[in-house]
Parts: sequence; structure tokens; C-alpha cells
Amino acid sequence: MAAQAAAASATPPVVEQPPVIIAQPVVDEPDVIEARRDLLLPPPAKRSSGKGNMSAKAGKTLVESDAGSYVAWSGADQPELAVEGLGCGLLVLKPLGLAMPHYADSPKFGYVLGGSGVVGVLPVGGGAAERVVRLEAGDVISVRMGDVSWWYNDDANGAGDDLSIVFIGDTARAVSPGDISYFFLAGGNSVLRGLDAAAWAPRVTAEQAAAAFRSQPAVLLTRLSQRLPGVCPREHDRKGLVTNAGHVAAGTVKTLTAAELGDLGISAALGRLEAGAASAPWVVREGAAQAVYVARGSARVQVSSNAGGETLLLDVDVPAGSVFVVPRFAVAFVAAGAHGVEWVSLIKSPRPAVEQLTGEGSVLGGVAAEVVQASLNVAPELVELLGGGRRAASSN
Repeated sequence: MAAQAAAASATPPVVEQPPVIIAQPVVDEPDVIEARRDLLLPPPAKRSSGKGNMSAKAGKTLVESDAGSYVAWSGADQPELAVEGLGCGLLVLKPLGLAMPHYADSPKFGYVLGGSGVVGVLPVGGGAAERVVRLEAGDVISVRMGDVSWWYNDDANGAGDDLSIVFIGDTARAVSPGDISYFFLAGGNSVLRGLDAAAWAPRVTAEQAAAAFRSQPAVLLTRLSQRLPGVCPREHDRKGLVTNAGHVAAGTVKTLTAAELGDLGISAALGRLEAGAASAPWVVREGAAQAVYVARGSARVQVSSNAGGETLLLDVDVPAGSVFVVPRFAVAFVAAGAHGVEWVSLIKSPRPAVEQLTGEGSVLGGVAAEVVQASLNVAPELVELLGGGRRAASSN
């Protein structure tokens, strides 16, 4: 086949093979591969009602080497992720770091926090053409369930920032809801590693078959010794795959609908608050859950129980690098810390209406002021201060 002939004739760059740290004891190679299976199939999470036991947490480092790192959040640690079918991961690639080809069991988007790099995406379906694009800070890239992708920091001089991308996905149909599971085509836990290549590739010798999928011991990430030749991003490949979120003004939330994310059926929202500022309580009344990643700064976060009352599902100070969940129909509130706060979230709706409950243009502001006053049992001045209530038109 042409691809095999090209692979046989091309001389790939020399790849350095640093040890990969996966928080496991050092064991012989077969056991290492088995121990790393958590990168493919995370342990099933125990389902919970999510009431009273929600948390905002940093993820766990699954892979770390001189190529970069991958951090994941799991429904086993935050049951609300499993309950609402959400998942999150953070990829950091150092110069010449390569995340090897893989596909996942969840549709997701990646938001570039910093740095620059090149990404290849091969859509599901025979005969589909690979799309190769350059990513910059602020870009949002859509990746469907089953799409094969690879991620590459092509900064050979080390002059730029590490390429950092946070992924948030819909894990309702995942192998383990609450986790984004990956299936690798190369490396120590490749899905092809244990198969008998000589049996299904008759033109390959026994020696070549033994080496084909066993020569790369690294898992997920590897660091190259030089830039990959011939890997060129194409501007026209960005259409329908990548959009730039642009500047998010302080005190606002910018929403990217499913139509802007390749019709994944999910939306992204980016918010920013200056130091000491607070958002009005917000809700997605259509009943769409949200996974929120705090990208910079810190905030106090409150999430109400959808049963109402004074019981809160969450009331904590959340630092950068943490994820929390806003369940369906729950109300959330964010107050920025001393250095402000920026966040990015996935909303499980193709075109969500994220609405404030109080303040100008709010839900309460659309209800007749007399009804709001009577319902809250407060003075009309307080209704006005809360930004609630429209004045009923006088009748003749």
C-alpha cells in the first residue's frame, strides 16, 4: 500500500525515549503496560445524587515526562462528573513534545490556554481527509467522538510558551461516564500492540511485525529530537474545526454555540471577572449541566441545590486549575478573588440561554414588580435594588 511504502522509505526523526512517570511503581515492561491501562479505561465511577457531596478539585497527573504532561479529572473522584456525563483533561506539551495519534469515546472541545502548536484531526469515516491546523491562545477546536488526533508543539528553539490545552467533553456515552477515555494507535498501550501484525499484514516480515507496534515504549507523549519535516498547517482546514474566542471583556460571558463548534451538540462559555467583582446568580433553565474549569485567578463559588432552600451543593474558594460542576437546573454564583478570575465551561446544550436571575435584564427583572414584591414579601425599594420586577403597564 502507498502509505506503507511511504512509511518504509521515510526516515523518521530520532526520538528520545525518556522515562514516563505515571505514579506507578517501576516494574517490568509487561506490568508497566498493564498498569497504564487506566489511561484507556478508567475505573467505573460510583453514581451519586450529587447532593451535599460536590467539590471543586484539581485533576490527577496521569503522564509526565520531558515531552509534557496530561492531567485528568475523573468521575471516581468527583461523582457529579459521572452523574451529569461530563469530563475534563489538561494537555501540556513542551517544545518538540508530541501527543501520539489516538481517538476518544467522547465528543469534546479543546481551549488553548497558552502557547502555539500544530494539530492533526482525521474525522471518522472512510476516505476522510486529515485536517492539519495551527493553534494559538484563545482558539477553540472541536473533536468528535472517534476522530483520530495528534498534538504537537513545533517550537524547536524553546523560545515560546508550553502549549497548554484544556479539554472538556460530554461523557454520557463514554466507556466510563465522568471520564474521557483514550485509545492510542502508538506507544506502550497502543490498541494494536498485542495483535499479530504478521497475520493481517502478509507483506511484513516476522521481525518487522514484532517491531511495528513495540518500538515505542512511551505512553501518550514523546519528545522528538528535531522538528517533524513536512508537517504544514493549512489555514483553510480551520473552517468548521477551529474558532478563536477572541477577547472576553471583564464582567461578561461569551458563549460559543454548537454551530460554532462543529455541531458537536454542546456549547462553550468563557467568563472573566476583575478582582473583587461578582457575577449575578445564573441558571440554564432548559436543564443543561455545566463543567467549569478555572483557567486563571481564583473565585468563591456557590452552587445551589436544585431543590432550593438554604442547602448549597458547593460553597468553596476555587483556585486556578480546578474543575467544578453546575448540575442541571442548579443556580451558580461566582465572586472573583484578589487577582480576578477567568473560566471556561462546557454546557450540554447546542444553543444555551445562560440567564441571570437578578440584575438588569434578568429573569426576575422580567416579572411584574408587584408580583416579585408580593412573592419576596419585601419593600418595593429592595425589589428595585435587586434589579427585579418590571412595572406593569397602566390600563385605561
